[in-house]
Amino acid sequence: MGDSPLLEQNACCRTNQDVKPSGLIARTIGSIRPSGLMRWGNMFGEMAFRLGGPYRAIAQHNVQFAFPSWKTRQIVEVSRRAFHNFGMTLTEMVQCAHLSPSAILSRCRLSGEDHFRRALEDKRGIILVSAHLGNWEIGLQYLACHFGKRVHIVVRPLVPRWLDRWVNHARTRFGNHLISKRKAFPKMLKAVREDGIVALMVDLSSRKQSVAVNYFGHRTRVSPAAAMLAARCAAPIIAAFTLRNPDGSFTIEVSAPVAVQRSGRLKNDLACNSQRITDIVEQAVRKHPDQYLWMQKRWKDYYPHLYPGYRPQPHSLEE
Repeated sequence: MGDSPLLEQNACCRTNQDVKPSGLIARTIGSIRPSGLMRWGNMFGEMAFRLGGPYRAIAQHNVQFAFPSWKTRQIVEVSRRAFHNFGMTLTEMVQCAHLSPSAILSRCRLSGEDHFRRALEDKRGIILVSAHLGNWEIGLQYLACHFGKRVHIVVRPLVPRWLDRWVNHARTRFGNHLISKRKAFPKMLKAVREDGIVALMVDLSSRKQSVAVNYFGHRTRVSPAAAMLAARCAAPIIAAFTLRNPDGSFTIEVSAPVAVQRSGRLKNDLACNSQRITDIVEQAVRKHPDQYLWMQKRWKDYYPHLYPGYRPQPHSLEE
């Protein structure tokens, strides 16, 4: 896929020269073919699966909880491949830090582009929701390059700090902007109201200012931030997932806007719309369970027994 004309027209996205890989290491990393990169990622993922006992246990407990009819062999295999996917995602992030916009564009294919373009043409902003599925990082870089429009990414700080700085540098190379998750809502609302794109990962467990939803038939809690943004402005909620293909390329699947309920009863609307978003995530994960980040304590609030050693917070959950 060639460079989008918008890439050259929009000042928020830097030129190829600005982000041209430099140095021997950068050129070497940037020149590795996707198939070679996948082999390295699989190797790192396998090492993590074998050595990361606690995280392996979390992944297998989660997979079994989500797919109770699966046999042990299938649970172990999907968990292993999820680790492989994470290893590949990490190696691809290293390479993406040295790739030009044209290289990013050639690596991905966009499915459902009309949904995104119509939302851009409406100029009401976009609430972009996604999950830790496939390679969730490269998709946001692709959107900035392809549409020539900054994406405001809501992020949690990483540890150690040097890793946080490096990852955030990679995320913002093509003009994207980061919003810290702490006290993020006013900044998100401002960005959407100014016809911006705000991207949120909506598959993480949340206790503070959260709502209860069903995920794979089990109770959990999520942030209602996307639903709250939709309640406060007229922007559509659009889901996008960057899925891995066998040849190392990616397909970014963009769905039609979520059917948002606006009944005037805020609490009910937040619960309803958060559940609709969660259902979309679940459908995507069910299709590609081996590409999902199962290593998080997704059901810890209602089922802490799934995660040996986890100590739930003492205060009760609000229904």
